Parts: sequence; structure tokens; C-alpha cells
Amino acid sequence: MDYSFVAKHLKEIGFEMRLLLVEDDPLLQKQLQSFLQRFFKTIDIASDGVEAIMLYQANPYDLVVTDLTMPVMSGTELAANIRELNPRQRIVIISGDSGTERLLELINIGIDAFIVKPLKMNEVLIHLERTCQAVYDQKMLDYFSTMLEESNRELREANLELSCALDEYKRDKRNASKEPRTETVQTFIPPQTCELYNDLGAGRELNESEKVMLYTRNEKTSAEEFHSAYPLELDKTDEELELLEDSFHLLLTNAERNATQETLSKLTDILRDYAREIELIPQFGALSYGIQQLARTFESVDDPGKLPGIMPMLSSLFDNLERWRKEVLHYRRAEDIHYLDNSLISDALSLEGLLSNQHAVSSDNDIELF
Repeated sequence: MDYSFVAKHLKEIGFEMRLLLVEDDPLLQKQLQSFLQRFFKTIDIASDGVEAIMLYQANPYDLVVTDLTMPVMSGTELAANIRELNPRQRIVIISGDSGTERLLELINIGIDAFIVKPLKMNEVLIHLERTCQAVYDQKMLDYFSTMLEESNRELREANLELSCALDEYKRDKRNASKEPRTETVQTFIPPQTCELYNDLGAGRELNESEKVMLYTRNEKTSAEEFHSAYPLELDKTDEELELLEDSFHLLLTNAERNATQETLSKLTDILRDYAREIELIPQFGALSYGIQQLARTFESVDDPGKLPGIMPMLSSLFDNLERWRKEVLHYRRAEDIHYLDNSLISDALSLEGLLSNQHAVSSDNDIELF
């Protein structure tokens, strides 16, 4: 098992969590605290069950990690008392006693994990990662449930307003003159799509790439407002996209020395994964589509020798993607989350067209980049 991946994942999901550590052995208590500080935002310490209960009643905790054999109040009693206070609390037990009777008692209480002493930190890591993932999943479920309730409430209010407006319209219509009135409704078409709409009017059917460019937005949303609505998802997306950008730049460095078929394959994977990460955010569906189309085109390239000619343009695309990510997801300074969409999609489609038409370009000529 890749323990470094487990540690990284635990750090990602645990960095905002609060943990209560209950251990009567001062040395082990200090060792565990030092180890756990790498992964959790806040760690409170208790030396026995009574002290732990006092802390628990005063503070909310995402996770409780407790020894089993302690003076004053045992870990079993502590777990049972916490379950009464909060049936959903996640609890991990640490003990050198793994007897069947004791385990059955803990199972009946409903603990989430049991770690046997002497402790092996890799095993501690695995149990904590699994338990914290359950905590994170529950938080996400609660968050989306709240969002769904809020959306349903807004929908009900909108329906009520629409119903009232419809009733008022019907009343006005009944009171209006019998002579019908004709009003012309002007449809706004964004400037960047006018030319394509003119082609439609001329009878030309748009291809899939051009249809992407018809993507428009009804409302302007700042990056700060957008992040406040989806903080956990956008932070996670920001981290994943940054890793993919790092992978691309590393691949670019290697490709400058030696472009191989493996380089093409990895590049296609990076583009596809980047598109999939963005696709998780519905507001950027058009941008995701543009990058997916580029990835599909790279799949059809069978000559790694073509890479050096397009690398400057591809590097420029990823530089702009990185700038977009930082302004929208990381620093959240963009006044409009879509401020770079059209430019990025245009870059991706230009690259796609360049690759698609390379077969018509003589291998003796340099490709003109623009």
C-alpha cells in the first residue's frame, strides 16, 4: 500500500477537522499528539475519561481517539457516554486488550475503528484515513442536503411569484382592449456569437466545436461569491488542477529533450484528467468540452515528432489555464468566473484544428504558430 498517498489524503480531508485525544500514558500521549498534528487543524488532549467528557461537552469534535484502559473512567464508559450525547460521533479505540468479550462490547457501542497496541503508525494512518473519510462524506452529505433544501425553498418562492404574475397577467388581459397589440421582442446575441448565428441563418449547420462557442452566461458571478457557495469542492478542484499543471510542466521539460509515444500518451491523459476535473463544476462545462476535444485529437496523433512544433502553443494554453485557475479558484480575485472562458476555448480549438490539419502540411516546412 502507498502510505504516502494515504497520508496526503488524510491531510487533505483532515486539515479542517477537530480531534479529541484521550490517553493516560504521558509518553504515548506526546507521541500521538506530535504525529497527529501533521493532519488535523486542532487537537485537544485529555488524560482520562472524566476530563474528556468535560472537553466534549464544551467543544464540537469531528473525531475522538481514546485509550481503552484508563483510571477514573475507562474508554468503554467514555465511548458509551459520548454515544448518548451524540449518536453520530466517530470514535476510534486504542488498546492492548483485544479480547473477544471486550471487542463485542465495543461493537455494540458502535465504535468506528479498533487499533491494537503496540501501535504501528502505518496502521494508525490507515484507520484514521478511513474514519475521517466517513466524517468528510457525512459533512458533504449534510452540505448538499442543506443546499438542496435551500434550492427547493427558492424554487417554491419563484413558483409562487410566477403564479402571482400569471394571475395578474390574466387580469390585465381581461381588462385590456379587445384590439390585440403586437410587441416585438428583441433578442440579445453576444458579439462573440453573432457571426456563428449569421451562419445558421444562411443555412450552414455548425459543427460541434462551433456549438461550444455559443456558450453564453445569464449572470455575472465573482470568484469570491462562487467559492462561498461551493468551498469544499472548489478547494479540492484547485488542488487537483495544480497537480495536473505540475505534471504537464514536468512532461514538457522531458519532451524538449526526447518526445516519445509515451510522452503523447501521458499528455493525452493529463488533458483528459484536466477536463474531467473541470467537468465536475457544471458552470465550466463548455471549457471542459473544449479541452476534451483537444485530448481526443491528441489520441489520433501517431508521430511524436510533431510535438516540438506545437509545444509552444500547448505551453501557452496551460499557462493561461493556470492563470485562470489561480484567479478563479485559488486567489478568487476574478470579478467574473467566466472572464477567460472564450479565450481558453478558442486556444484549445485552435490547437485542435492545428493538429487535425497537420497531415496537409509538408514535413519540410515549419508550422507557423499564431
